[in-house]
Amino acid sequence: MKLLSWFRGSFRVGKGRIQVKILSLFFLSLLLLISCKNVTLTPPKTESPPLKIAYSAWPGFLPVALAKEKGFFAQQGVKVETFYSEDTMAQMADFSAGNYDGVTLALGSIGIISGKNPDVQIIFATDRSAGADAIVAQSNITSVAELKGKTIGTGLGGFGELFVTTMLETNGLTTDDVTLINVDGDKIPAQIKTGEIQAGQTWEPYVSQVVKSGGRNLFTSDKTPGLIPDVMAFRGIVVRERPDDVQAFVRAWFQAVDYWKANFKEGNELIAKVLKISPETISLEGVELLNLNDNLKAFTPGSTTDSLYHTAQLYSSFYIRTGGIARPLEINQLLNPVFLKALEKEQ
Repeated sequence: MKLLSWFRGSFRVGKGRIQVKILSLFFLSLLLLISCKNVTLTPPKTESPPLKIAYSAWPGFLPVALAKEKGFFAQQGVKVETFYSEDTMAQMADFSAGNYDGVTLALGSIGIISGKNPDVQIIFATDRSAGADAIVAQSNITSVAELKGKTIGTGLGGFGELFVTTMLETNGLTTDDVTLINVDGDKIPAQIKTGEIQAGQTWEPYVSQVVKSGGRNLFTSDKTPGLIPDVMAFRGIVVRERPDDVQAFVRAWFQAVDYWKANFKEGNELIAKVLKISPETISLEGVELLNLNDNLKAFTPGSTTDSLYHTAQLYSSFYIRTGGIARPLEINQLLNPVFLKALEKEQ
């Protein structure tokens, strides 16, 4: 009987332990359920891919290299992958195909792209050409008048053709007096040297290459102030879907512009390091690099080439007349000053 009593007592104690464990597990599960009910589960934030930005050797576009090297993009919280090329025609085609998010080009070039793909937005101007664009020629041609009957290379259907046309008209000639053929600016020095063309429209650093090889600088963009502005353009879908990244890019760009103007020698050395060229080959001569205030003025409607609205209208009319585009440019859609105005408020 004692043995049975002991066994029954032990069973009661054991049964109590089991009950305590079950109750503990129940209350723990209940607490977990309550906790989970009050917590909103959010999926992990996906990191935005880098903005893909294409640029070329034109001096006004080089702040993008400086911003990258100085870490300004990282400081502003945006990742940027840059693509350098001297082939502007290929850049235009790649940008149109959606291979880049943004690109630095002449306003006239963006106008051609926009004429075929309206979902492109210019968010700021990088610079104005004030002598760095030019019509260069063989050494035996000493004046614009001597171009009559000659072959001139330029980007047909783009800003180069308008520039050449303006030069001819201001010197009593027309495009009927010459033969215009399609040649990209970086190919001009070689084709003048071989005699394929007698003159051509190009820009720095290719103007200097022609002059150094014995050619002649006939006509420069300082005679057509404001006619050739250069710009930063983004695909519309990027502007709409990634406005914070675009705004950060704008901040970093003007940070680089201000830095370069204040530290020109050091800026040249950093840019040269990125491009693997000599710092001595980098110059802003003939280029009016535009800061934020310059841009705010340029993005104001006006009746002179100080205004991008007026200049864009000049290109639109020219392209319609020459068949470069089928319909007038939607200038108010093409020019987007939102990011400039936002940066103005931040300062």
